[in-house]
Amino acid sequence: MKSWKWWCVVVGLTVSGQISAAEPQKITALERSQGWQMLFDGKSLVDWRGYQQNKVPKNWRVVDGSLVTSGGTPLVTEKEFGDFELLFDWKVSEGGSAEVFFRVDEEVDLPGNSGPVMKLAGEGVEMGSNGFASPTRKVTLQNDVWYRTKIVVFGNQVDYLDGSDRIASFMIDSADWRAAVAGSLLKQFKEFGKLRGGRVVISGTNATFRNIKIKKL
Repeated sequence: MKSWKWWCVVVGLTVSGQISAAEPQKITALERSQGWQMLFDGKSLVDWRGYQQNKVPKNWRVVDGSLVTSGGTPLVTEKEFGDFELLFDWKVSEGGSAEVFFRVDEEVDLPGNSGPVMKLAGEGVEMGSNGFASPTRKVTLQNDVWYRTKIVVFGNQVDYLDGSDRIASFMIDSADWRAAVAGSLLKQFKEFGKLRGGRVVISGTNATFRNIKIKKL
């Protein structure tokens, strides 16, 4: 691809995955020893830029240590990731939306045409949906409340967690997955979901992200 210039318990979470608004953004010594690294620490956007762009677009701003967007061009990581755990905090305001894509090929016009997605919030969205199937555990989303979410990708196995609770689990390239893709508009994109590595993309409207960490597996 062209460059464009199992389990871990999260300490301090409530059962619902909601977290304190004052949660610090840092890598602990234990996390560092486990291989975690910050993708956004509340200050620098050196690891990010606009999708198919060479700089951070104006629709993304750092406000009080958080990454805020009103909508528009998604953000993409400078680096590519294959197997990983991605941990991040997020919230949306009323009418907002948010989603995270992974193993994305940036040569494709839209992130969702190459990489799988975790839908977080939006009109008719169930937190933890992958666009094909509903999550196995329902989460009632509240506006302007922080959630801590984890995406775990290992081979073709994908798990979505709200706090320490798994809310969805699926296997890329399984019979069910292939049938779902074949019955969707994504069938025209032959490489959708087949890449073993790619970029992480965050997108949203009236959405806020912080404390974004990743660990390669």
